[in-house]
Amino acid sequence: MKLAGMALCPVLFSICVAQTAYVNPFVGTSLSPLLEPGNTNPGATRPFGMLFWGPDQVKGRYYRYENISTRGFSLTHLNGTGCPAFGDVPILPVLGTPVVQKDPYEAAYDPKDQSAEPGYFGVKLSSGIQVQLAADVHSGIAELRYPAGGGAHTVLLDLGRNNTGVTDTEVHFQGRMVTGSIASGKFCNKRNEYRLYFAMEFDATPAKMETLDKGAYISFAETVTALHMKVGLSYVSVANAALNLKQEISHWSLEKARADARAAWDKVLGLIEVNGGTEAQRRTFYSDLYHSLMHPSTFSDVNGEYLGFDDKVHKANGRRQFANFSGWDIYRCQVQLIAILMPQVASAIAQSLVADAEQGGALPRWSVANNEAGSMVGDPSDLILASIYAFGGRDFDTAGALKAMLHGANDPEAKMRWSMARPHVDEYLRQGYVREDEGKRMGAASITLEYTSADFAISQFAKALGDTANAREFLARSANWRKIFDPETKYIRSREANGNFLPDFDPGKGAGFVEGNSAQYTWMVPYDLGGVVAAIGADEANARLNRYFSQYGSYFGGPYFRIANEPSMECPWIYNWTGRPWRAQEVVRKTLTDLFTDKTSGLPGNDDLGATSAWAVFAQLGIYPEIPAVGGFALNSPIFPDVRLKHGSREIRIHAAGAPDKIYIRNVALDGKAVSNWIPWGEFSNAKRLDFTLSASPYIDAGQIPPSFAPAGNE
Repeated sequence: MKLAGMALCPVLFSICVAQTAYVNPFVGTSLSPLLEPGNTNPGATRPFGMLFWGPDQVKGRYYRYENISTRGFSLTHLNGTGCPAFGDVPILPVLGTPVVQKDPYEAAYDPKDQSAEPGYFGVKLSSGIQVQLAADVHSGIAELRYPAGGGAHTVLLDLGRNNTGVTDTEVHFQGRMVTGSIASGKFCNKRNEYRLYFAMEFDATPAKMETLDKGAYISFAETVTALHMKVGLSYVSVANAALNLKQEISHWSLEKARADARAAWDKVLGLIEVNGGTEAQRRTFYSDLYHSLMHPSTFSDVNGEYLGFDDKVHKANGRRQFANFSGWDIYRCQVQLIAILMPQVASAIAQSLVADAEQGGALPRWSVANNEAGSMVGDPSDLILASIYAFGGRDFDTAGALKAMLHGANDPEAKMRWSMARPHVDEYLRQGYVREDEGKRMGAASITLEYTSADFAISQFAKALGDTANAREFLARSANWRKIFDPETKYIRSREANGNFLPDFDPGKGAGFVEGNSAQYTWMVPYDLGGVVAAIGADEANARLNRYFSQYGSYFGGPYFRIANEPSMECPWIYNWTGRPWRAQEVVRKTLTDLFTDKTSGLPGNDDLGATSAWAVFAQLGIYPEIPAVGGFALNSPIFPDVRLKHGSREIRIHAAGAPDKIYIRNVALDGKAVSNWIPWGEFSNAKRLDFTLSASPYIDAGQIPPSFAPAGNE
């Protein structure tokens, strides 16, 4: 494994090293210590880029660092998904002229012959062909260096293969240009569809261009040993793909494109400057930050055009349209990070969701390109929109956003294309929970809790906009978590159609839950943790948390903490609500030390379009947005002794005397004023300095209990 650009200046003077030099794009490409992969891809892309040009494996649909062959380098990827996605238009350089064959083409390589940096990927194939890729937002450039001899120097376009199945292809030749499109979809075996267009250009005249079954090849004379190709993408048309390419990469220099990509990444990674700690810790941090800022993906073209959820061409005036929202994952902390660092980008993301709702009928749950995949559960766009607003992203149609939120929450017939906005919301509106229905419905308790969190988000958003009636109504609805809280076992449980709790209860089993169990989900009421702790009892809550954090949980089994799955992400900071904040400091630090590294195995599970990495970014800074839709941070001990965090036009400096060796907080001051366990965003965003004083032993002081939000009578 080679990481490009590391020797920019001596490690001793780490402050002068560009942030990209610390990024390892291979993090998350191997199994973690929990035997789960991050499912990341080390390919070339820009921040929030449309093009993501990287390697694909022959066996298995996810890239793994240690694998030794590739089916090509495709133009689109989603980083860290739980289901394979995209992998469109794999491009494979080969020696000789391809022939029609039954088995797919592949190329071998030694994993150590790969190299990567933000915006760039390279590998030397066993055939002797050297592949280098560099990315712009909608386009990219490749340099293919062929060895002497071996027959024709060929580029194979295997249009018929991607990660979910291709239903239609087309390809056209014109001089040095190749254009075409592919149609695909079926993310997580759902009903979504999309069509991707491409325009490809070479810097040499082909000797032969031929079509194959759902593909093509372009061959060049053996004298062409250094071949450059450029490609532009669009979801609107071939003409727009060509326009994207023309406006972004007008030259033939791989190195210029690589340098431009590096500069683009340095700009966004430089919004947080960490100093101190070890080199490995800095590499871990910037690799996590890098993965946090890949998605959502740019969907509009350079002329502003994009294909809407109504399959009509629209124009995003003065902003980007974004796509690919892993809503269930990213609402927990990833969109908050984007809103803090880049409020205008976050505002454009919010406006993209509003446009999706206007064109598709309702807010999406898990969108791929311009269609709803309908994966996972809940109504996460409510939480995304409210969280962006709470952390300073305000430049979007807030009235339109609230209208879309209310439509999905109140209308049982509301649909995003083919998918119900809130499945079973009629039950939820009638009785305050979704029933399990004799085991035929997956995860009724999880669905109910997701709806209560979404209702809380609507309440907070409506309150911020001055709509007091809806603020009160939806705050009252957010208390529905109590209707599935069993006062006997003191756990969240699914109810059957007759209202009884699901029998044969075991908090470590998954019956009634989505990708988790009651031991994990009972805590998933982030907006009313005070109410949850009171309902369980403070002593029992602490004892239960101690058992919960005694080991790491597996994917479905065991009543233990599973950081790789989003419902567990908030859990370490619950100790701030139980009066034992020093335990939160221990758990967060142990999780970071055990499971987040700068190695290929350095992510504990699916990165889920940056959600897991964003968790680690906040945890390393010592601040975590514990309550979606509420601007503020629960506190833990930072990794780095000195951080400069830029947010919008302002900057705050975070000092942590004693970091990284000391993990316990003695006291915290914001601009010299003592704070404890929680800092509201309004205070943080106006401050210039946050100071942590750390110690080597626990400071046994409950401090101030952070806020909880419950309607009157439910405190």
